[in-house]
Amino acid sequence: MLSPPRQAYSSSRGLKIFVVVICFAIIGLEGWRDWTERHQELVRIEGEMTNLAKSLAQHAEDAFNLADVILVDIVDRLEYQGTAPDDMAAMQEFFSARIQTLQALKALTVYGEDGFVLGSSLLGHSRVNVKDFAFFQHHAASPDRKWFFGPIVRDPLGSDWVLTMSRRLNKTDGSFGGVVQVSIPPRYFANFFGRIDLGSQGAVVMFSTADGTILSRYPYFERAVGIRTTTAEWLAGPPSGSRSYTSPIDGVSRLAGYQRNHVYPIVVVSAVSQQEALRNWTLEFRIRLLGVAVLVAIIGLLGWRLARELLRREQVEAELAVLAATDGLTGLANRRTFDRRLETEWLRAAREGTPLSLLLIDVDQFKSYNDLYGHQQGDECLRRVAKVIADGAGRPGDFVARYGGEEIVVLLPDTDEKGAAQVAEEIRAGVEELALRHEANPPSYTLTISIGSVTQWPAAERSHAGPSKLIDWADRALYRAKQDGRNRVSIASAA
Repeated sequence: MLSPPRQAYSSSRGLKIFVVVICFAIIGLEGWRDWTERHQELVRIEGEMTNLAKSLAQHAEDAFNLADVILVDIVDRLEYQGTAPDDMAAMQEFFSARIQTLQALKALTVYGEDGFVLGSSLLGHSRVNVKDFAFFQHHAASPDRKWFFGPIVRDPLGSDWVLTMSRRLNKTDGSFGGVVQVSIPPRYFANFFGRIDLGSQGAVVMFSTADGTILSRYPYFERAVGIRTTTAEWLAGPPSGSRSYTSPIDGVSRLAGYQRNHVYPIVVVSAVSQQEALRNWTLEFRIRLLGVAVLVAIIGLLGWRLARELLRREQVEAELAVLAATDGLTGLANRRTFDRRLETEWLRAAREGTPLSLLLIDVDQFKSYNDLYGHQQGDECLRRVAKVIADGAGRPGDFVARYGGEEIVVLLPDTDEKGAAQVAEEIRAGVEELALRHEANPPSYTLTISIGSVTQWPAAERSHAGPSKLIDWADRALYRAKQDGRNRVSIASAA
């Protein structure tokens, strides 16, 4: 059956594409602007966080420098006057006075070479031994006089977490004489970090660069201090920078800036909740999104209405074109359409050097069929035969048309004589299988068809043969099939 022609260009389709392009352009430009503004906002926030982290890291460095100044002073005094019990008792009041005025420091303690407390700013801890602590083992094994920044530990003089800084105490002969150690509570840094407004979900964290342990954190969670985390993202690359991360402590997504200290093995991370940081941008984005959605909806609605009207007109024009090219009874192509198609396929076959076959089909004793069963039954008979023929010529390039009366023609491009004969025989057998009663068509007394088949290799030159010759040869073959008894395929020789 002939289907409506596909137009190379459709005004309706073009208008729809134009409307879609315009809508996507508006959405794309607005999205690009919003994304750019979001990126700029993130860069600004991350820059602020990085600067804040630098300031907080500097504050931590100042606190550790202060602790080291005290350590140096105490080591000098003790190495000069000694660590005898009377000497340490005289220093007790001095220890307390030095520590009480400094919020950053919790305790100052002197340990002997055996690990026991010789003196401390906190009283009543003389039986405490720190031989198993990292800071004591480091100084006992190393003659280095530099400060040692130990891992966060439970305070040997209490139960809270403390950071430890210590220096080696030598005897007069240079041998190991003990350790002077200062304890710094993580809560000091957490309280200081808490003075900065980072929103309800902001955070400041101080890590150890040695093993990734959390040294202090705001908001302060006792359970979070001392936890070892993955800090590769803060340790790789430049000493300062910014990034986004999801906290393993509370699961909040944050924008963070970080600063690694160049003196002490710490990195400070200051972070603000991504949701809170982008709150103003999100509000403006939603308002703009609503405006763009309304604008796109209006453009789309008006464009689609206009496209629908154009489509209706195109459908009417397409239906008229189909009617002009279609046989009204069978739904096949009509004679005029076939003539144009035959000319086109002939030229194509000549250009490509391929064979072109044609089948001319006639319903046997059709006039008698009409006389016996009436014209309405005859029309129905033709429609059923046309469907069988159309189904038999099912390749995309095959073309079926009503040639006139009860004659139907099949055009088979790129098909040789053997292939055309096979298609013709399938069509003949298909009509015979309909088993339509036809009393005037002996000896089978059922409806049958006769087919004339011809195959030609068209030449670009028409001096010998043209497309009209195919019809003549097929007609002769059909006539021979009729003479030979009908219900058969006769193959004409183009020669």
